[in-house]
Parts: sequence; structure tokens; C-alpha cells
Amino acid sequence: MYEQVCPLPRGRCADLGYRLAVYEAGHALTARAMGFEILRITMLPRPPMLESDKILRGNTLGSLIEVLENRCIELFGGQIAEMHACGTNSCCSGDVARIDELCRLIAGIEGKRDAETIWFELEDVAERVFSDERTHDAILPLAEFLFAEVEAGRPAVPGEQVEALLDELVAPRAGTGARRLAVRLWPKRRARQPA
Repeated sequence: MYEQVCPLPRGRCADLGYRLAVYEAGHALTARAMGFEILRITMLPRPPMLESDKILRGNTLGSLIEVLENRCIELFGGQIAEMHACGTNSCCSGDVARIDELCRLIAGIEGKRDAETIWFELEDVAERVFSDERTHDAILPLAEFLFAEVEAGRPAVPGEQVEALLDELVAPRAGTGARRLAVRLWPKRRARQPA
């Protein structure tokens, strides 16, 4: 009965370690699409963690909201990649709680949109990241690389290695900061934020 509601992962995805590699690949691809540099991906100890160069630009509530929104989009990337590659998003449910908390925080700071509206807007941006064919097609090769690094006893993957692979799989990163894809996918964003 449970499997009809939420299918259990099969094949390679039945291996939690591989599924986590897919999940982290999603975070990395989303961060790359937003123009962030990948600093490191740490697969072990659990939970895995991606570090990117998100920074607070300025001393305004708008810049704080931007950082929080970018983090939500990046977190959604893991779930979306797992759904595309594995047919389910069964791992890392802690990200759902983080996204919910961040959306509530954004709503409280901004005072214009409710948390649910923010959730769906940010999820839509993350979904559009994976509508790009090259990004979508990079999920499995990046996951295979991360999984192989863990299997070889190298659970902390330097960002330079991830960046080089992403250059081959997707395209070279165009500049720094979260301006590229996020602005193209979500152009009204700047007008909504308080100063």
C-alpha cells in the first residue's frame, strides 16, 4: 500500500549511498545554475553537505531574503534530481523541514507573501533549472562521480573537481553570484523584496 503512494527506489537508487550522491548532484547543479561556485561536497559523515559561495550582499532585508531564497532553491534541487533519476524523492526529508522553516522566515521578514506561496514560487524556479536538457542529463554522471569518490575513500570532494566536471557536463560557469539563471527564471523577484 505504501508503495502506491510513494514508490520505493529500485535499481542503483535502492542503494542509499548512490541515492545521496544523486541528491547532492541536484544541489550542485542547482547551485551552478544560479551562478554559485561549488567549494566542496562532503558525502560522509552523513548527512551529505554542499558548500557554495552564497554570500549576503549588502546590509538590507532584501539581500537577506535573497540568500534565504537561494538556499531554498538549492535544497529543492536535491529532491528534484532524485525524482528525475530515481523516480522517487525518498531521502533527505530533513531538507523539506529546512525549506519550510526558511519559507516561513522569508514570509515573516518580507511581510508580503505567505510561506506556501514562497514555497511554490521557489520550487518552480528549481524545477525550471532541470528543464534545461544539459542540466537534466548531468544528474547521473555527476552522481556517479560523487558515488565513486566515496567508494574510493574520498568522501570530501574538492569544489575544483566538481567545477571541472560541471564545466564538461553543463557549460563553464558564467561569472559569480546568483544572478544568471535565477534572474532569467524569476524576473519579478527583485521588485518584490523590501529594501
